[in-house]
Amino acid sequence: SPRLENAAVNPKAEAFFKRPPDELQGFDTMWVAAIDDPCIKNLYGIFSNYGIQFADNFGDWEDGTEEDSQRSIEDIASYKARKVFQVTGLPCIASRTSFEVEPIRPEDMVDKSDSRVPGPGGKKGKNQSQTKSPRAVTGYRFNNIGEHVDRIVQSLLPFSEPTRVTRFRSCVCFYDGEIEMFEYGELDCDIYFSGSARTFIPMSSAINSMLKSCELALDLQYQKWLFSKVNTATGGYSSDAGIKLRDRVLKEAKVLPNDIIDVSSFMDAFVDVDLMDQCGKDLADRFIKVKPSKILTVATTGLVIAIPMAKYLQVPLVYARKQRSVVMADTFDAGYNSKTIGQDRQLLVSKDHIDEEDRVLIVDDFLSSGSSQEALLRIVSEAGATAVGVGVLLEKEYEAGRVSLSGYEVPVESVVRIISVSEGVIQLHEDVGYAKM
Repeated sequence: SPRLENAAVNPKAEAFFKRPPDELQGFDTMWVAAIDDPCIKNLYGIFSNYGIQFADNFGDWEDGTEEDSQRSIEDIASYKARKVFQVTGLPCIASRTSFEVEPIRPEDMVDKSDSRVPGPGGKKGKNQSQTKSPRAVTGYRFNNIGEHVDRIVQSLLPFSEPTRVTRFRSCVCFYDGEIEMFEYGELDCDIYFSGSARTFIPMSSAINSMLKSCELALDLQYQKWLFSKVNTATGGYSSDAGIKLRDRVLKEAKVLPNDIIDVSSFMDAFVDVDLMDQCGKDLADRFIKVKPSKILTVATTGLVIAIPMAKYLQVPLVYARKQRSVVMADTFDAGYNSKTIGQDRQLLVSKDHIDEEDRVLIVDDFLSSGSSQEALLRIVSEAGATAVGVGVLLEKEYEAGRVSLSGYEVPVESVVRIISVSEGVIQLHEDVGYAKM
């Protein structure tokens, strides 16, 4: 590559390749490429969603010796990737594509029909279909793509069936000084439709396969920059589950008298199980470091989120009843005020279900005034157990429930925070943050 040779001796090249990625465009990592120039936009577009910016593409490689034309596409792609990495110091994706034309089978070399024409006296003359030239029937293979592919196709077309098979095979190699990975794309194409432009198809397949491999090997994250920007803007925790729950709240939740929020269409009377499962995993991931041994919630509203959380944390689930059951002989109990019911209620938990050694995570659907969560925390304290956190789906910031729980010195996490329901309009915490983006 003449351009790579120039970069190797250019005193400004080091600063060019060590420049930081363009964070304003969402990039956080700088790589370099060595693939054919016509395919570079596909590579740039796919990897840009994962924060990868390409400093340059060295697509002007030429065979240096006759032996190069006999090497495998894997060897050439690997050589290119390693050579570019050596010069730039950046992880490199390089490629090489081969082209093959299948040979014509012996039984297809002579026309099977009797095409002899009458000669003098009505006798049959020689067969008009002569055996084809060896150059037309032989197979061909090139380990690179260029104008020669189009020339050979056009030369063979008059002597070939339209369905004669040509094959494009692309190899993409990734190398970062430690890891080397190969991925492939392949296309079988009738010679009638064949040409160098078909290289885009196997190259696209190989690039997509390489992206999947890099995701697994390098832990690439899709649109990580976007989630990071949302988190910074909102000052909170954002996730895919949180965005989905946020959308459902804005589209389907209703504000009832006394500022009660009706979410019965997806998490109460009618439960979106998939959404609750995703939200449960989201909250479980936040509390995994505090190592809870049990989850405590309120029947029945808290169960929609407590059950999936218990599944992901692999801990037992205990729920507090609002009425005494015949099987509850000895209980812990605590009173709280229910704004939804409009009266004082009692929460009861069997003493057999919480021990002094337990690390208890409080889980509920709503955090409003904090009255019910505080009652559960009092029960945990009465049992001599340790409270390790409070996790809820929806938090009403305007009712200061988080403040009322601050004295217990436990982390409080919510998937979606509601800052206002003024005049029947639900406004979320994220709505304020997006203005900063």
